[in-house]
Amino acid sequence: MKSMYVSDVGDGLCMAIDTFFGETIQIDCGSSQGSKVALKGLMNLYKRFYSPDVFMLSHFHMDHYNGLMFASFNYSLPNKRRIKEVYYPKIPNFPEKDKFMTCLFTMNLRVFGNETGIMEYDFLKAIFRINRGRRFKYKPLSKGDVISIDETSYEVLWPPEEIDEKEDTSDVIKKAINDFNKAMEEDKKLRELYERVKSEGLFREYFEEGLQKYPKDNERENTHLSINSEYKEKELPAVVKKANDSLRKAANHLSLALLGGDGLLFLGDLESKEIKKVIGDLIAAGKKKFYTLVTPHHGTHWDNSLKNIKCIYSITSNGRRLCSHIKPEFKGISKKSFATHVNGDIAIPQFLYKRFHRFYPRWFYDGY
Repeated sequence: MKSMYVSDVGDGLCMAIDTFFGETIQIDCGSSQGSKVALKGLMNLYKRFYSPDVFMLSHFHMDHYNGLMFASFNYSLPNKRRIKEVYYPKIPNFPEKDKFMTCLFTMNLRVFGNETGIMEYDFLKAIFRINRGRRFKYKPLSKGDVISIDETSYEVLWPPEEIDEKEDTSDVIKKAINDFNKAMEEDKKLRELYERVKSEGLFREYFEEGLQKYPKDNERENTHLSINSEYKEKELPAVVKKANDSLRKAANHLSLALLGGDGLLFLGDLESKEIKKVIGDLIAAGKKKFYTLVTPHHGTHWDNSLKNIKCIYSITSNGRRLCSHIKPEFKGISKKSFATHVNGDIAIPQFLYKRFHRFYPRWFYDGY
């Protein structure tokens, strides 16, 4: 990579990679501190990069894409934006797949509308609006997939193609669905939104790759109709918050993890058990050294298997809520460790394959 930039969006993520040949890859655009905070981070990216050519979503939770959703309704962004490819984690095959996606999209709609008053949930349609109607390719990714962007390959390390019902992940997903069902019984708004998401069925588009073009006849054309101040509340009801927390955890288990040919190891919001599996696979393949590690779940998730790898930079995107929960062990596996809460926006310099940078330790070049 030519450079990497991580905007300070608090407890969220908004980062971009500039390739050697001029393309820009953006990963996520969201914040737990609100969509306006994430939008500010996006504007900072636009100051450094013309426009993202590729957008990757680590997982379907609002603190990773509410800024993008809000940006799609905000027309103060630069006029020329051309996202050509969109990638996101493929939901693995398991019996409750459709139900889980319906619950997840419904909850995102409930939370996002609660925050902004914009009752819109469709991620692909948001990018379509940001693109000013220009079409783009989209594809869900699962373990084993390899994508090539500007002559740099990115291997998908997680999520898996299927989930065994005996695995812990399956239990986490089932609990999230049960908590959602209980919340839906007590919360009228959540129930209404669920019926809307279920009837529209747009989430099924996310199961397969495709070409996003002009909206279908059965989709809403007047996006301003989805803005409704009725949903601007200060807090979610307790039962809805509990269901949201459960769905967040389930989404973490299915987060996208990537290994870049440019030395990037991106672990999304993976939980410790998934981290152990991913790192175990990397070590078995003889991959122990990385240029940049984006720490999992804003630096708060750790597994001891990480002690077996090394990196030049460990980067943590976090804010006031999670800053005290960063695992100090990340400093032990990296030469330099940065966090947005402490350092603000973070810029990582060019990745050099040959040893003309005295900053890099000798171990880094073994095998390069």
